[in-house]
Amino acid sequence: MPFLVAGLNYRNASTELLERVSVNDRALPDLLLKLQQQLGETLVLSTCNRTEVYTTGDDLDVARTQLMQVLSDMTGLSEEQAETVVYVHEGDDAVRHAIRVTCGLDSMVIGEHQIAGQVQTALRAAGEAGSVDTPLSRLFHFALRSSRRIREATGIGRSRLTVSSIGVQLVERAIGSLNERRVLLVGAGETGKLAARTLGRMGAGNLTVVGRNAERTERIANELGGDWVLRADLGSALANTDVVISATAASEVLITADMVKEARGDSTESLVMLDLAMPRDIDASVGEIPGVTLYGLPDLQAIADEHRAERTDAAAEAETIIDNDVPRFNESLTALATEPVIRALGAHAEEIRLRELQNGLRRLQGLTDEQRSIIESLTKSVVSKILADPITFLRHGDDDEAVNAVSRLFGLPNPDTELDAEPIEHVDDR
Repeated sequence: MPFLVAGLNYRNASTELLERVSVNDRALPDLLLKLQQQLGETLVLSTCNRTEVYTTGDDLDVARTQLMQVLSDMTGLSEEQAETVVYVHEGDDAVRHAIRVTCGLDSMVIGEHQIAGQVQTALRAAGEAGSVDTPLSRLFHFALRSSRRIREATGIGRSRLTVSSIGVQLVERAIGSLNERRVLLVGAGETGKLAARTLGRMGAGNLTVVGRNAERTERIANELGGDWVLRADLGSALANTDVVISATAASEVLITADMVKEARGDSTESLVMLDLAMPRDIDASVGEIPGVTLYGLPDLQAIADEHRAERTDAAAEAETIIDNDVPRFNESLTALATEPVIRALGAHAEEIRLRELQNGLRRLQGLTDEQRSIIESLTKSVVSKILADPITFLRHGDDDEAVNAVSRLFGLPNPDTELDAEPIEHVDDR
């Protein structure tokens, strides 16, 4: 089944465009149902650095046109404009891209660990929405396994560098020593918590968590060793902080320039704000307020590039592994498509073997148990050798062509028919 992926990421799209196509957890189920009706099998991966739509189809030209229309609608661009920023990968290139994304090779922070969890979440969401079928499910389960092997073999993510930790480096460069600095964390998701923990390790002082839900916010604050307030009190909380980290899943700006100006009053103290959300939580005009330094995701690129250069060798090793994994995945997918006819072929051959064996044994009188065992083993070996070439043909040839040819040759039932027979274990298809 040919694969197709189209999307935008931090490399080829502006923050404004990424904000337009960003999909939060609340909107994702409805979007998946809509796309499933338009495209068929669909999975959406939306993170702070990318939004991608994966699908499958026998006619890739039609699927590509539909997919471009979907991205055009999401971005608000014409199809001609969308084509200048949307990347499309088909077939093996789509498989390779899925693995590269999952292992962190395509991330802003090369080898970062959060992306594997985000892929798992996207796969689970597609499964719950009923928009994913066997091919895409197998692709992303394979990509997750490949990602684990790549990390173990290359050490590409050994330092556990993340977008959050790079953001903290920017904060430190701007504010100097973090000792006893007051930190306000807006949002209680994983990205924000990672940044807060990093700041804590670097000596930051009091932490206050801002959230929508009292019970969850209090729990996260206790986990991080800080205080908490509800989002309704965000304005007053801004008046008593040195560092703000915001990383929510809100669909609109939470912190405006007027809020910050009112909170600061006549203060001349420095305030550093780090916006890790997509779409943005903090209005861009906040960065123009005297004494306020605002960093967003695009500002992380320079530091990320420094670390990328340090991981060149590991990345090259990872690419080699991926080059070998793409054909391995295709073989596994072909095996999936041909397994029903292999089972049917095995059952058909076993039925003939047993019938002829019983006929022969009835004509041979006085055989010992050992002789019967030798004859039984001999018939199994003959069947195994006869089936070896057809099974190899099925597993390594064009699935539809191979299935049809073998089915017709041996007079097998429709391969889509449910079969109870198990594959014959002794068949050697080398």
